[in-house]
Amino acid sequence: MTFIGFSQFDLPVTRYVRSVTTYHPWEQLTIPWMAFTSNAGDWIGEGTHLVVFSLVLTAVGWLWSKETIRKAGIETLLAHGLAALIVNGLKHLIGRPRPKFTHSGDWLLAPSMTSGFDSFPSGHSSVSFAVATVLAKRFPAIGPVVIGIACFVMLSRVLRGSHFPTDVIGGAVIGVVSGSIASAPLQQWRTSIAKGLLHSAWGACAALALLWALARPAEGGFAGAALIVVGLTVTAGGVWFRRGAWRGDSAGRTSTGALYGIVCGLATMTTSFYVMTVVGLTCVAHWACEGAGAGPAKMVGAFPRSVRESLLLVGVLTATLLLVSARGVLPFR
Repeated sequence: MTFIGFSQFDLPVTRYVRSVTTYHPWEQLTIPWMAFTSNAGDWIGEGTHLVVFSLVLTAVGWLWSKETIRKAGIETLLAHGLAALIVNGLKHLIGRPRPKFTHSGDWLLAPSMTSGFDSFPSGHSSVSFAVATVLAKRFPAIGPVVIGIACFVMLSRVLRGSHFPTDVIGGAVIGVVSGSIASAPLQQWRTSIAKGLLHSAWGACAALALLWALARPAEGGFAGAALIVVGLTVTAGGVWFRRGAWRGDSAGRTSTGALYGIVCGLATMTTSFYVMTVVGLTCVAHWACEGAGAGPAKMVGAFPRSVRESLLLVGVLTATLLLVSARGVLPFR
């Protein structure tokens, strides 16, 4: 369902990127920050650079007898290889044309070895998320940083005009699953895939909610106002019930339920029934598979409680501010 939601932005985003790109004598974005993001992300996510990074990490761990670092280097290399194998197989099996070869939504998908017909999924996104997933598991304190860098690479591929939004999301999912498999014992591959899919689901629905809110105006009239009020109320209620976690005396179920309330409240504030449905189903999926431990509470679990809850509160306040004051600011029509 999240992929269907992102597909609605494929052509609008592509048209906007084309409108701010000059094609003579070379392709260049005319907006400086977009040009920087495009070039920097392309360099960071390039396969050779990530392989060198993994080899350096392995060598450092071996020379200084740091087993965790050495294992991280080997596992990032394995995750990279697995993601690349899956992506390159799918690219040529699906044969989706890249944005520069697409002028409408009516494209034919068929196996192809032709250059330019290998858009889905994004290779840069997949290997970046594969490496970042392993690093986030081995070194949880830097998890938000490495995942943020992977998101930066994902954004760069869209701004560069090399991929559609659905391409980079598909690559990210493959990368997270590959990283989950590589960083766990092979006999636990089923659990690893479950964890990877749950992490991917949370990230994908959060990205969809943010993109939808920034690209589309809020629902007008009484219905839109009512949804915003309900969303604010549910979010505030979730924060209130979560307060026990700040003191460290809340029950696990109450704390998790409050987190579900916060997430669903923010989704309601998008005033999009589609986003609300996707987020709601993701909450249900996590509740049903809670043992896999891939919910938002686990994403900052390496930090002290005070830092974790402060980050959560800052995130909620930032999301609320964006949903209220930044609706429809992106020019994707």
